[in-house]
Amino acid sequence: GLDRDGVINHDLGTYITNPSEFKPLPGSIEAITDLRNKGYRIAIITNQGGIDKGLMTQQDVDNVHQYMLNLLGQAGCRSIDGIYYSQSSHKKDPYAKPNVGMFKECEKNTPGIKFSQGFYVGDKISDLKAAYKIGARPVLVRTGYGQETEKELNKFAYKEIKKRTYIFDSLSHFAENLE
Repeated sequence: GLDRDGVINHDLGTYITNPSEFKPLPGSIEAITDLRNKGYRIAIITNQGGIDKGLMTQQDVDNVHQYMLNLLGQAGCRSIDGIYYSQSSHKKDPYAKPNVGMFKECEKNTPGIKFSQGFYVGDKISDLKAAYKIGARPVLVRTGYGQETEKELNKFAYKEIKKRTYIFDSLSHFAENLE
């Protein structure tokens, strides 16, 4: 599983509301293609709290995702297994990370995806917490908010998560290290 903003594309610190704002991080599109070609299943799981705030619509998010899928297609990635997004970032929303509603939905809809046998790559503590809760191997990349998150992981509260977390400079660095 992959987070989107800060992992696949530059996190602008604001919501990405149209395709022109979607700027892939260097090597990220190729990394996803590489993972897919190695036989890995790929699900993108992302909080899109701007919908709930009225800053964008589901259609806006879908347009951005269509653009991302086109870039993947051009890079030779024929398909991915799914894209899941929450419409809010509220702690009480069962679908918003660090809650695992989207992960459960993904497992239910995609035979062959079992997070307990895989990874979840993100750049924020909420990503690592969600990975840990669903039983996936948390992977932190140093892109997006990753460097701040790496420092935050040293807090005592995150001791158990830190023990399980692999850290890479970027999604492409992670992909290169998988067989």
